[in-house]
Amino acid sequence: MTEISLAQRVQSESSWCEVSQAAIQSNVKLLRQRVGDAVTLGVVVKADAFGHGIVATAREFVQAGADWLIVNFAYEAVKLREANLQAPIYICGNVPATQAQLVAQTQARIVLYDPEIAKAIANAGREAGHSVRVHLKIETGTHRQGLPLKDALVLAQLIQTLDGIELEGITTHYADIEDTTDHRFARQQLTRLQEADRAFRQAGYTVPMVHSANSAATLLWPEAHGSMVRVGLAAYGLWPSTETYATLLQTSSNSSEFIPSLSPVLSWRARIAQIKAVPPGGYISYGRTYRATHPMNIAILPLGYHEGYDRRLSNLGYVLIDGMRAPICGRICMNMFMVDVTHIPSARVGAIATLIGSDEDERISAEQLASWMGTINYEVLSRIHPSQSRFVTSPDDSRDSQASGSTLSLTHGNGGADT
Repeated sequence: MTEISLAQRVQSESSWCEVSQAAIQSNVKLLRQRVGDAVTLGVVVKADAFGHGIVATAREFVQAGADWLIVNFAYEAVKLREANLQAPIYICGNVPATQAQLVAQTQARIVLYDPEIAKAIANAGREAGHSVRVHLKIETGTHRQGLPLKDALVLAQLIQTLDGIELEGITTHYADIEDTTDHRFARQQLTRLQEADRAFRQAGYTVPMVHSANSAATLLWPEAHGSMVRVGLAAYGLWPSTETYATLLQTSSNSSEFIPSLSPVLSWRARIAQIKAVPPGGYISYGRTYRATHPMNIAILPLGYHEGYDRRLSNLGYVLIDGMRAPICGRICMNMFMVDVTHIPSARVGAIATLIGSDEDERISAEQLASWMGTINYEVLSRIHPSQSRFVTSPDDSRDSQASGSTLSLTHGNGGADT
């Protein structure tokens, strides 16, 4: 690891993301305090770590104290192992039989609900010389992956007859815990999982792990923590929903419990590529959806919807330049968009615009972009394109000199989406 300044590292970058090591450490510490030492703290790093860059972000989570890394596909497990990450890996998505050897080679755990895949996994485990650990998905009301309890018990019986495979846990996933303050349905799902646990034990199966908690359940319900929590968005410093925050605020007001202070991990920035004058009556961008009513100066930013800055932000959002809001003018293009800097005389070619994050006293959050786009913060982050370099900033870093007049240094590996 080489100590260099951010200004030096991003000299050749037109746009990039910054991943705060300090925020990761703060969030993991908070989550650990929430669940205690006896519960396995699993952090979800699927979808390129929710757009943060899977390898470097996973490494930071492990160093901060996360126990397991959770991915969706086998290729993500391979990528983590190739980066020499040794933490237990849990694959929560689809694993076809053709990828059984990858699972065995990476010594990953998988979610299981198919007898044929169980047989393929067992064969791969025998060839690799160890038993692959599996977690049966119990259908409790989400109706995605999973099996009814009676079918899960049949699958457990099959596993018991096979060498190279080992039943380690049962699990489920909540259908409606984030977007509501009425959690009766989610509590019914938790009850069904607890009933499944009893049924498995009564049938003579040893089930070391029973788990269901996503970010919302981890923050709201200690009784849902089980053997492991599978924390996604909260680990990145974002609330799963306003309803989750409201519920926790309500319950905390009736006790001595404090509201957790989550720290957003990601900032997204771009350099101004050009500044140009637009006369009164001039149109900006495709479709002539924006027409100047007065002499304007606009800045062209060199990224667009291909890079993950959504087209729905056209004529709607703004970025931050020198601590001031610069409204978007016209449609977001594939690889560029324009903002109004008429009121920002300090704007210049090479200056930094903040798309997500803080600049002086102003801040743009992923939630703000999501509200403009009519979507959720998950989508905003996870759709940031891998072409956007990710830089891990160390806890003692200050802001970049071009963004706020101070210096930012970082501890960083190589460039690219997985750094």
